[in-house]
Amino acid sequence: MSSQSIQLVRAIADIAIALEFTDENLINPDVAIEMQESISGTLQSLDEVNRKEIADIFESISTHYNGEIEKYVRSLPINYGIKSGD
Repeated sequence: MSSQSIQLVRAIADIAIALEFTDENLINPDVAIEMQESISGTLQSLDEVNRKEIADIFESISTHYNGEIEKYVRSLPINYGIKSGD
């Protein structure tokens, strides 16, 4: 994993956290869902090797967060459809 890849995935995680946890009075829920779906579609369009690397990075960086946010970041690979939920 390159440090650039880790930084990019961390930025995606931070955006996802903001979209998921910011009060709906500040971010329109429909817009938040559309953005999450857009991120998901973009990540799903990557080849299998890159999807696996990104999924692994999400799981690795999740430890930088606490509690509910850590669990949420750890779940992003499955939520974004780049890792199966087996």
